[in-house]
Amino acid sequence: MTSDALTDILSSLRLRGGVHFRCEFSAPWGMAMKASAVAEFHLVARGQCWLRLQQRKDAIPLLAGDVIVLPHGDAHALVDSPDGAAAPAEEVVGMQSLEHYGPVVSGGSGIPAEILCGYFDFDRVSRSPLIAALPRLIHLRTQDSGEFERLQTVVRFIGHETRESRPGAGAVVQRLVEVLFVQVLRACIRQADVPRGILAALGDTQIGSALGLIHGAPEKPWSLADLGRQVAMSRSAFAARFAQLVGQPPMEYLALRRMEKARELLRAGTLSTAAIAAAVGYQSEAAFGKAFKRVIGSSPGAYRRNARRPDRRGIR
Repeated sequence: MTSDALTDILSSLRLRGGVHFRCEFSAPWGMAMKASAVAEFHLVARGQCWLRLQQRKDAIPLLAGDVIVLPHGDAHALVDSPDGAAAPAEEVVGMQSLEHYGPVVSGGSGIPAEILCGYFDFDRVSRSPLIAALPRLIHLRTQDSGEFERLQTVVRFIGHETRESRPGAGAVVQRLVEVLFVQVLRACIRQADVPRGILAALGDTQIGSALGLIHGAPEKPWSLADLGRQVAMSRSAFAARFAQLVGQPPMEYLALRRMEKARELLRAGTLSTAAIAAAVGYQSEAAFGKAFKRVIGSSPGAYRRNARRPDRRGIR
């Protein structure tokens, strides 16, 4: 039986997120966001606008229902027209209250637009293949179908919770934003033009199944032949296809997944180092310690001690 590899990958990221504020703009308006340490997202709830990025010459049109994510926190601007001026976000917000998510109001008497601005944050110290696979920009358009209907359901729920001041809204919005991230990834996996990387691999029937086996039981003494046999591929064909999609050989991926699981267990602090070594497939604590230090950069003991310190990742 295979595991859900995406669920396992997400659990190691310690995903969190939220909504900064809700915008109610009327043309002319423009808002520029600096580069950020977290992934930023915007949901166009009503009207339309344009996205400008430093690395792209042309502005990108956004329609009601569109979702954009900047996984690496790149600087960007949202404007009412392709050549419109954009003021820094802190100036646009000014002294307006962000309690109950605003709204932040700006602009003149022109065409209105309503936008939700939020963020995703995850453990970037992790060597998760998911982070490396995420493109600079994810743009999910309202005219796309299939998985996007489910995505829009989440978007509508987030909109309702940020507009209505109800008890527990903050907790609900946080959970919905986490669901939004998963739905965005699902939509990316289903897209035919998804670039190579873990998202493309998860969408491949055979390699996706192999990833499920690795994530479901990283402690097993897997070999190329074992994994290939499990997904009905020859050893050589499996190794080539896995490396082509994932970007690294199967055995290297397995070793990294074992170390990620070891990190999780060390953070939890309930098992001895010897027990963790066995849980990730090592027959001796010494061999595990050497492998862990080679991949992570510190000994298991030092990592455990550092993990007990307060989390200072700066979640907003």
